Amino acid sequence: MEVLFFNDFLRTMCNTDIEIQRPPNVAQANLFAENELPLCIGNLIDEREYHYAKETKGSYKSNRLMSDGGACKLVQYTASHITACLDAMKEGQPGQMLHFLFMGDSRIRQQYFNIVRLIPDFDKISQPTIIPNAYHENIEITSQVLGLRLSFKWLPLIDDDLIETIRRWAINETERPHLIFLSMSVHHMFRYAVFPHDNDFLAYEDELVALAPVLAHLANVTQVIWLNQYPSVDFYGNITDPNTSVFSEKIHFFNIAARRILGNYPSIRMYDSSNLWAVEYSRSCIVFQREGKFNATSIKSYIISNNIYVSCKDFVHTGYSALSQATQLLLNDICNEHQVSDVTVYSKHFLGGGGGEIPDGDLSDNKF
Repeated sequence: MEVLFFNDFLRTMCNTDIEIQRPPNVAQANLFAENELPLCIGNLIDEREYHYAKETKGSYKSNRLMSDGGACKLVQYTASHITACLDAMKEGQPGQMLHFLFMGDSRIRQQYFNIVRLIPDFDKISQPTIIPNAYHENIEITSQVLGLRLSFKWLPLIDDDLIETIRRWAINETERPHLIFLSMSVHHMFRYAVFPHDNDFLAYEDELVALAPVLAHLANVTQVIWLNQYPSVDFYGNITDPNTSVFSEKIHFFNIAARRILGNYPSIRMYDSSNLWAVEYSRSCIVFQREGKFNATSIKSYIISNNIYVSCKDFVHTGYSALSQATQLLLNDICNEHQVSDVTVYSKHFLGGGGGEIPDGDLSDNKF
């Protein structure tokens, strides 16, 4: 099904039941064609190797990627798919507890929560039990039934503590996570100057240079993924904070620095294939701000309009509609090589992707 952008996206935000209607024969033919495609396997998160298929009208297919080898299909990961993936990853290693760790600031915490909400709750234990808003501490979620540990480590800055932690994991197999997903830059922007030629930006580059070889050493023995920072929502007024310290052009310069420095180490994987979803979310927010508001008489619209990650009231945290797509792509990257049968093509529209529900209030995150 086609992805909806701009005015179509606005209508979808106000009425999530909208569907694109096609003649049955066309829809059936398209579904058959999609099911005939091979499953996407490989480095799906690097846009230099894979990118979303583009339609003739300019929109993108959320269930299909393109590479030099041609088109391939993505999976819509549900609880059952994830359970099968985890079982396959542990095959031959009974009793092993898989450990996935997310490390960084509140932007990484968003990605962490989007993974957590898709994990089936057989016996999940959370520490803390209730996660407060704007929680600037570590989080641990475990499931003995799934044999899974999901961690978030609050480390918003590249500093000596981060480098020493990574160095310890590189030499200590017992402590080492199986997958590490990290990125740090936004909190550096609060401290540093706006323009990339200023000395403070050069200091950030120096910190990346110090981090890179240590991170690469760890990436030789476990999977390390660095997140390309998403653009912000760049308009002023009616948002929780003025976006004068963090904005898209500045984020772009920091991304260039990370790509240039970390890119010298092939073992460190760069995650930037989902950037287009964040770009379209930002554009849709600008159109939404200009053209209309939610209908206050609708309960659904009231809930959406009061959730800052859906109604564009938070300029620096990308909305759930885009993050759900990013989470699905990450799961495809991690799991597809382990799960090559009984798959379902990803076919939900933009807002509803990846489950589509608005997470519970205790996962909302309206401050840094």
